[in-house]
Amino acid sequence: MKLPIKVGIVAAFLWIVLKMLGLAFNFSVEDIKIFVFINMFLLTGAIAYSLYQVKRKEVESNLLNDIKNGMLAGVPYTLIVSVFLYFYYEKIYPEFNQNKIHEIELRMQNPKTVKEIQTTNPAMENKSPAEIKREVMANTKAIYNAKFTMIITLLALMVYSTLNSMVIAIIFRRIVFKN
Repeated sequence: MKLPIKVGIVAAFLWIVLKMLGLAFNFSVEDIKIFVFINMFLLTGAIAYSLYQVKRKEVESNLLNDIKNGMLAGVPYTLIVSVFLYFYYEKIYPEFNQNKIHEIELRMQNPKTVKEIQTTNPAMENKSPAEIKREVMANTKAIYNAKFTMIITLLALMVYSTLNSMVIAIIFRRIVFKN
């Protein structure tokens, strides 16, 4: 197995371990921002480290090969983390989605919140409060769904790893290795 693939897999499992430790110690369970930033850091680090190791050994390379080598770390990371998040929110910790949906339900009990939605959203101004509540809850249930989370994570991490591979490859070519 190529080094970038190994690095991507190790980084993904490191993130999974950190996420599970966070759950075990009840650290930032309801606030996902810290784990999103750790996710981004590990993905960037995996791409940078694997690309650096490959570039050190290669004599001849072009930008496209460098981007491909960066993606070799990013794609396995993206797939593993996305599939894990599906199981995490579907089987391991489904209470997260249930709690978020419940929070929105409680907010929708307040007539001021419904009125605010009605005035700020032009599509809702002619709807009754019951219709607004029903539509908001339908959207909320669609968003706080394990499948939706997996698909969005897969898309976002794939775009992020592609852009990271490009930027890091350019930085390595222009600054670090001066090709």
